Amino acid sequence: MWDLRLPSGLLFVILGALLCLMGLLYPDQRAPLAETNVNLVSGVLFLAFGAVLLWMARRAS
Repeated sequence: MWDLRLPSGLLFVILGALLCLMGLLYPDQRAPLAETNVNLVSGVLFLAFGAVLLWMARRAS
């Protein structure tokens, strides 16, 4: 049976990498009321979630 965690994990890893890259290359572009770099924080969280999904898909196969 086809496991949905693999493409979902890849999607989150790609989006997380793009957000991390944007957060690192353009740190001045941030949300108006936020003092933290939202792109970088959300990118790291997306990367972590994608890595967990990929790990679970690998473990299941």
